Formats: sequence, structure tokens, C-alpha cells
Amino acid sequence: MTTPSTRRLLATVGLVVVLCAVGSGCSSEATGPAPSGAGRDTQAETTVSPSADATTGTSGSGPDTTPATANPADTAAPTTAAAPTTTTTTTTTTTVLPWSLPEAQAVQISELMAVTEDLRGRTFHRRPTFEALTADQLAERYPAGAGTPDPDELRRQVAFLRLIGMAPDGPGSLETAIAALAPTMSPPFYDFSRATVVIPGGGEPLDEYQQWVLVGELAHALTHQHEPLLVGSVVGVGKDQDRTAARVALLEGEAVLVQSLYLDALPPERRAELARQAGERPRPVRDAVPAMLLELARFPYRAGSALATELYRLGGMAALNQALGHPPDSTEQVLHPSRYRRQDAPLDLEPLSLSADGYVLVEEGTWGERRWRTLLEYHSGAVNAVRAAEGWGGDRYLVLWEPLTEDLVFAVRYAADTFGDESEMITAIRELITMGMDVGASRIVDTVTEWGEGVDYAMLAWEVGEITLVLASEPGAGRAVASQLGLATS
Repeated sequence: MTTPSTRRLLATVGLVVVLCAVGSGCSSEATGPAPSGAGRDTQAETTVSPSADATTGTSGSGPDTTPATANPADTAAPTTAAAPTTTTTTTTTTTVLPWSLPEAQAVQISELMAVTEDLRGRTFHRRPTFEALTADQLAERYPAGAGTPDPDELRRQVAFLRLIGMAPDGPGSLETAIAALAPTMSPPFYDFSRATVVIPGGGEPLDEYQQWVLVGELAHALTHQHEPLLVGSVVGVGKDQDRTAARVALLEGEAVLVQSLYLDALPPERRAELARQAGERPRPVRDAVPAMLLELARFPYRAGSALATELYRLGGMAALNQALGHPPDSTEQVLHPSRYRRQDAPLDLEPLSLSADGYVLVEEGTWGERRWRTLLEYHSGAVNAVRAAEGWGGDRYLVLWEPLTEDLVFAVRYAADTFGDESEMITAIRELITMGMDVGASRIVDTVTEWGEGVDYAMLAWEVGEITLVLASEPGAGRAVASQLGLATS
């Protein structure tokens, strides 16, 4: 039953998610390094290309993994709850080891640590390390926002989006759009890789907005201490992206929940001041960013906060603690909390083993319900995309890349929950191919449809319990891959 206090909390969570979604104050989209080794806004999560999505790039080993929190940086290490040692030093450029902070900041941080512990129902094992950085020092420590994809990854993202008809028009427009998703790197944020809370240099007291952001970052630091295996499982590269995205969403959702509880407890005048300060902060211009990239970037906050709030509603912080110890294994479980509670596990499909002359394997793993939704929505619409993707039962995909010509092949084997789910997915994939790609006329043999007379290539096969899809920007490579699968029609 939804009580008045629960309804108030849900409204507050909604407000916090809005702030996160516009990049004004949530960990990943606000600033800071993320668990994937990039900025806290993990580009892996924002990647639509078959190589690293979200901000997407890490997955956990075992049930312990922690995504980023409700603010910029997702790279923190353990911290302590011991009372900080304050000093009146006015130096604005020194690294704080452990706490040679100006008194005004030290007092605020000490109080916010106590508040975070109280809201979260956990205590710090040890005092976190803090570092005060000026704007110049921040740029030097975190060049390019620490979240911009490398040039090779960017080229693959561009090639994939153009292949499926989702790239903005004009030379360089997509590259510019993707660059707009990079984190803005504005303290305070938690750097998971360095186990350090970064705060603004200069010694000035934190304003209301910065204190609110810091509460989310302190929640990350607190969880990092209590769930080191979870954090370790999502930090780095080469992880299963769907599992990583699911666990990052849980971490971000936890931070959003703590920020929401903090906001809900503030007196009206402080809430109003916080809102005013948030409104005055510059927000990234993302009008040209493809919807798919934006949705992937926002997933940890929107879906993650929904999952964390549902867990909290059902069992309080104890339920959230239990979830952190046994995090979701797929974005399906994040999008459908009831499936997570039932521990509906993805089907374990065999990995694909495919090759093409001149191509290299650059990515493989699980595509997941989250990315199927965003992939299909552009051409099928939100309602149809959700309906098709929610029947996801498991998949395995890979991406082959030709670095000289910048051609790619995307191949995936997909399993649905029911026959009806398979039918809906087939319809949505056909729309993606015929509306988004230049593939020419189709050829149908039994349950295999092949398009290979245009600039691009596509093959779609439907067998009982399994769908196989191959998309390629060069028909010869696509046909070669389909032949290896025994599914080419010619």
C-alpha cells in the first residue's frame, strides 16, 4: 500500500531523476570517472555502437558489483567514518591526505558523512580520502572529461548508427553529438578508481546544490567500502556490458534514493535554494544527440532509481543491502523488478564464433533488453519497441570491424520467452532493416530472409525458439558470416 510518506518519496525520487537526466547533478551524467574506466557517466552506457555501451563497459564477477552513483564520478575506494581532522589552512591546490581541508569544508563534509550514514543505515569502515581540485587541476587530472570514447570506439559507434539509419545528417554531426555525452567533470564527485572524493578547490563552503550532490557521492564511497567485490566487478573493460549496465544501474539507483531521502528531509527554504542553484547551473546541449544514445545514458538513473525505490518500498535498506550482495544479472531484471525478485536468469546461449577476411573481433557479449529497446524504438516507436523487447530471454552477439574501410558486421542470436514474443521481435527487426538500411529487395528461403542487393546487407532467420540476425555495411562480409551460420540463401 502506498502511504503518504511513500508517495512523497516517490515524487522526490522523480525530481532527483529529472535533475540527473538533464545532467545537472547525478553521478554519471554530472561528472567524474566511472567504473568502466571512463568518466563516471560511463560512455559505455551511452554507447549504441556494438563496442562498449554505457556509459556503459563492465560487468561483475559473482553477485557483488556496484555501478556508479548519483553524481559525476564512478571510481571510488573505501573510506573511513572517523571524525575528520580539520585545519584552517587556506591552500586551494593541495591534495587532502587524509583531511587537511579548510575548516568550513571539513565541518560540512563531516556532517554530510553522518547524514549519509544515517540515511543509508551503514557506517564507513574508514574515513574517505578527499582531494580538493581547482578547475585547472581538474582538467589536468581528468583530461577530456575522462569520459570521451577513444577515436577507434567513436568510429565504430558512428559506423553502427549510420548502418541502421540513426545517424544525424551532415559531416561530423554524429561525432559532435556523441562528444556531447561526455561527463562535464564538475566536483564534487567520487572517483572509484582512486577511491577518492573530489571536491572543489578554493576552500569555499559547499553550497546547497553541491552538498546534495556530495551526499550521492558519499553513498558511492560508502557502498564501495561495504561491497568492494561489486565495485571491482564493474570497474575496467572487457566485461559483459549488459550485466555491467544492470549493476551500474543498481549503484546509481541507490545513490539517487539516498539523495532523494536527503532532499525530502530538508526544510522548504533549503529545498528552494537547492532548486534555484540547480537551475542556474549550465546544462549540456544535447539536442543533436541520437535518442538511442540519450536513453542509454539515462538508463542507470531512470531504471536504476525505479529498482532501488521498489526494493526500499518493499523491504527498506535491508532489501537494498541484500540486492547489492546479489545484484541483477541483466538489464531485464532492472527493467522488471518482479523478474529480479524471482531471479529470472537469462538463457545461457552459446557464444558466436564468426569471422570475415580483413575483419577483427572488437566486441561480444550480451546485447540485453535495454539495448534492444533503444535499437528498435527509432523505427518502430516506443510502445512497439517495449512490447518486442520485453519478451527477451537471452542473446549472444558480436561485432566484427574492418579498420581500413570502417565497415562492420553485427551478428546476434536471440532467444525469446514465448512464441508470441518471437513474432513481435521479428516484426520489429524487419522494420529496422527495411526502414533504416539500404538493403534492396529480399530473398526468402524457408524461414530465412536475406537482403543483399543494396549498399548494406541483412539476414534474418527464425527457427523455433531462436532468432538469428546479421547486419553488415558490406554485403560480401555479411554473406560470408551468414554462410558460416548456414543461413545464407544463395
